[in-house]
Amino acid sequence: MLSHGMRGEAIPPHPTPVTAAQAAERLERTPATIRQWAIRYGARQLGRAGRETVYDYADLASIEACIWRGEPVPPTPADRDDLRAQLVWEAAA
Repeated sequence: MLSHGMRGEAIPPHPTPVTAAQAAERLERTPATIRQWAIRYGARQLGRAGRETVYDYADLASIEACIWRGEPVPPTPADRDDLRAQLVWEAAA
């Protein structure tokens, strides 16, 4: 069963919620970079924690991986979910 985020998009069953600062630490980027990616690529927003926006870590990590590989970033969180699933499937084959 899927739930829905702040913008009404479907959220995978087990998202990992992170703030921009937490994602920045894990991805070795600045919080400003994470917030810019969130705006530019429409990162999945799970909600708010006080004044902080909470994002889906897997979505941010997918954005980072595409940038790192020099590939276009898929335009929606759902497209990035599909890309992650495809990469997992290919790795297992």
